[in-house]
Amino acid sequence: MSFIQKLSSYIIVVSIVSVFAFFPIYFSSCEQSFVNPETSTFPPEIESLFNTPYNASNNTCASVACHNSESRAGGLDLVNWSNAMNGSSQGTMIVPYNGFWSHLIFVVNSDTNFAPVVDLLPSIHKMPADKVSQLKTWIDNGAANKNGEVAFNSISNPCFITNQASDIMAVVDPSRKLVTRLFSVGGRTQTLDAPHYVTSDNAGQSIFVSLIQEGYIEKYNAYSYQQTGRQSVGLNPAHIVIDNANQFGYVSNFDASGTERRVKKFDANNLAVVDTVTDQRMNAPHGMAISSNGQFLYVASQIGEYLFKINLATFEIDNMVPVDPSVPPNGNGTGQFRPYQIAISPDNSKLFIACVGPSGNTSPDVVKVFDANSLSFIQNITVGDNPLLLKFSRNGDYVFVCNRNSNTVSVINPNSNTVIKTIDSVGVQPHGVDFTSDGQFAVIACETLSGFDGHHPTIGSFRPGVSRLIRMSDLSLMPNKLEMASFPAGIVILPYY
Repeated sequence: MSFIQKLSSYIIVVSIVSVFAFFPIYFSSCEQSFVNPETSTFPPEIESLFNTPYNASNNTCASVACHNSESRAGGLDLVNWSNAMNGSSQGTMIVPYNGFWSHLIFVVNSDTNFAPVVDLLPSIHKMPADKVSQLKTWIDNGAANKNGEVAFNSISNPCFITNQASDIMAVVDPSRKLVTRLFSVGGRTQTLDAPHYVTSDNAGQSIFVSLIQEGYIEKYNAYSYQQTGRQSVGLNPAHIVIDNANQFGYVSNFDASGTERRVKKFDANNLAVVDTVTDQRMNAPHGMAISSNGQFLYVASQIGEYLFKINLATFEIDNMVPVDPSVPPNGNGTGQFRPYQIAISPDNSKLFIACVGPSGNTSPDVVKVFDANSLSFIQNITVGDNPLLLKFSRNGDYVFVCNRNSNTVSVINPNSNTVIKTIDSVGVQPHGVDFTSDGQFAVIACETLSGFDGHHPTIGSFRPGVSRLIRMSDLSLMPNKLEMASFPAGIVILPYY
């Protein structure tokens, strides 16, 4: 894969979508064993890498002064394989099957053309290029222990986060709060495909990914991560929803050129497109929400600035309204509202629509509330700058709104339609949100395109993304950071419904 060429295409993706110090990440018990402790040592050739001095200090990675089982500098143990796979006080260090984005490679690598590089550490941490390559190959092959066992082969209720500028899907184990896999998505090797959004079926067995730049949707087994379907669906597929029976899915064509102006219905089994609904005012549709009774699909067009209610029995438009009286009916919009995403209340009574506001605007924007039955406007709720994805908490008590340009999350009480808390500094450019299956934490996917929020600052063009966590009991930001590949965006945690 020519990753540099993919990164060069990244600017295009941003235009479509726009329309490190040490920090603890080990807050949940990571002592649960995923392998017999007696078989937890490294393969001999990898153990040798960590026990060889590479400079005049004569220290090794696994020396008393560094990362042995007693000192565990930064919480990292490079003597015990099981402990090393469970990460450090900074989170995941080794991601099986992906050496390129494993933070341990950042630390020992010096070649910015080979992989990301951390440049703020003493040279004692750097290995010769051939040793870095050997270590990366071991990780790429699964980072197995001496008995061939690979960590994290079984995860309950996994969290998936699209890494849009890397054509990568990150898998997070919510119980350990660790990134456990980073697997490739998309069908091209020389051009960025840009996985934008991810959702799951109602059974929690499959995930569906939109490749907003390639023009495809893909389906993967949620536990083996094997691709089970792939389908071309037109320009800039953005949001995906799956019906309650897992029979059909719906994808919006977020086409800024105005060519598509449609939403497509596809067979959730084989991904074949079976129907289309279109309208002149459906210009650059993105956000969608499906009622819990499966009767209606709601769609917001960002450029057209219209809200649509689609009857799923007929797949025809039941009703449509402009998001504001000033919006013209020609489908060109005003550029003042630009609705991006929709969340529907659990009782199907209200729609909450994040509006990113005028392009280049730096002032707070709004979430518009509409009656889901009549599509009558209820009120505006002022949130942060450039709100993107929003979602109801699992108990329905809150609506979380990711405010990209203000690095905040607005927490809305959906009964009073008021912001009850603004959580500051939730990461760099928060994009998407979902909630752990036990309802205890919110995970915020942050684009991390500018600024720094990772384990250690990196140099070169390979920029890791970082996702954050919020504790639901007191709506407080956790210090934990989940480092992954570039541009975390869409997110889903199983079970989704």
